[in-house]
Amino acid sequence: MKSQILKFTKLSLILLLLFSLAFTSRANIFKLTVKEDLANCTGVALRTCYQVKYSNSKDWELFYSEIIGFKHQAGYRYVLQVSRTKRKNVPADASAYEYKLVKVLKKTKMAIKANSELTFIAKHKWKLIQLNGNTIENSSAFLIFDAKTNRLSGNSGCNNLFGTFKIDKTAISFGQIGMTRMACDETRNKLESEFAKALAANNLKYDIADQTLNIYLGDKLVMMFGMSPLEK
Repeated sequence: MKSQILKFTKLSLILLLLFSLAFTSRANIFKLTVKEDLANCTGVALRTCYQVKYSNSKDWELFYSEIIGFKHQAGYRYVLQVSRTKRKNVPADASAYEYKLVKVLKKTKMAIKANSELTFIAKHKWKLIQLNGNTIENSSAFLIFDAKTNRLSGNSGCNNLFGTFKIDKTAISFGQIGMTRMACDETRNKLESEFAKALAANNLKYDIADQTLNIYLGDKLVMMFGMSPLEK
């Protein structure tokens, strides 16, 4: 009799443990809707954050954490299945939780006016971080977009540049690009030449993904710019 009671008790404990684990697992996996555009937010420095809704949300909320395995593409609204794990030794100014993508449940193309994306682009300085598949390190090359005048300014990696641009839906074009005429070393001269050639290409397209501005020629990524604060 005692043996049967002991077995029943052990079995009950095992079932209780399995139930607890299952409940915990369910509690840590949830659905999250991610809006099609990012929003400015402030942590240690100026950055952008996802705008999200939980199952009980009425309004969009800023989401300050990274979702490991998820790449946001501007213009698409996502419904994600996300896992949340409690962190150990949480760094300063970091979330107490780590979030990972389990599955993209839904991805919907949303109608975003080019003007709204241009407004976002014009709020930041865009540093050239990749050109024709090559990573650009320690370069002064950047672009700044003026949404009111459709004028462009920046640096080619050697000389200051200026010109005009046009955005139409997903298309982007650059025109009347001019530069100052300072002499530079061979490396910076080569970067300037390649950068100018890339800007002059026809049929360029763009998108904004997380904190990068990406420009394509056909299906090929030819320029990638990293977002940084716009100096006032």
